[in-house]
Amino acid sequence: MLYEFSNYNKHGNIRTRIISWPNGKAFGINPKGLGSYIGVRIFKYEYTHELNPPSLLTLTGKKYIVPGWVEVLPETELNDIKWIKPKVKRAEVIEHKFKSSSNDKIYTTKEHVSVDGTRKSVVTVRVHGEQKTDAVNILNQ
Repeated sequence: MLYEFSNYNKHGNIRTRIISWPNGKAFGINPKGLGSYIGVRIFKYEYTHELNPPSLLTLTGKKYIVPGWVEVLPETELNDIKWIKPKVKRAEVIEHKFKSSSNDKIYTTKEHVSVDGTRKSVVTVRVHGEQKTDAVNILNQ
């Protein structure tokens, strides 16, 4: 298990370091010589990706979180990593139906808003059961 340990140094500045401690063993230190402030909290590396889970790889004596290639302490385990999964953006479809005032035609428009913000409108016309479709691109509206 990893801990973030903070204390005042001899100049009164906060010094922070990450240390490894055996699982199941209570964290304990001798406060002598560590200053008037000591702070300890559980530390987790943060890994952000929508699909790929974090993995650990040891290469030439160094340990990394992959696929991000973040160097970590050699004692790091997978439970020391917090996997943050961003919400996946989905395309949105907005549908509108219009009846012609001059005849029996029904116009259906579907506006596809993609993840990058571009829009594409598809116009469908039904005349006596026959369907005709025309696509119109509308950029960044």
